[in-house]
Amino acid sequence: MTLVRTYKHLGTDLKGLFEDIIKEITKEPQLNIVSEMRGEIKGVPMMSVTASRSKIPKILVGTLREVTVTITGVPDNYLIEMHVGEWLRSLVLPHTDPIFLVGPLTGLVSVGSSGLLAATYGRELKLKIKELVKKHSKSDYTDDKIETIID
Repeated sequence: MTLVRTYKHLGTDLKGLFEDIIKEITKEPQLNIVSEMRGEIKGVPMMSVTASRSKIPKILVGTLREVTVTITGVPDNYLIEMHVGEWLRSLVLPHTDPIFLVGPLTGLVSVGSSGLLAATYGRELKLKIKELVKKHSKSDYTDDKIETIID
């Protein structure tokens, strides 16, 4: 799952936002922070964090493998990219639900309840990032200030 959104005219505390995103990621006990970067790219500030799953799950298809969140820009004009990777995604047909693939297989029906599904985690993190942007912004979060490029 990939999410790319631009935010304008919010006056967001990007450092505080980034720290809270890291805290949110570390709430998931199956994820470990493996990379955290802060710096500039061609004069534009950026912060990025990557977390990966600490253990290989028993059931692979569709389960969470890693997550990366990057913030690039300044408080009144920035971009947030979120990438959520899942095990065996490259072997799955596009637009095919992992539960659909493993559901017919005996013993694998419980993948949705026993594993940490990437799609579910991605949706929850996307909503949490929205709440964190609202929390750290001086201006009201309105549709005219947000543009979703990839969802």
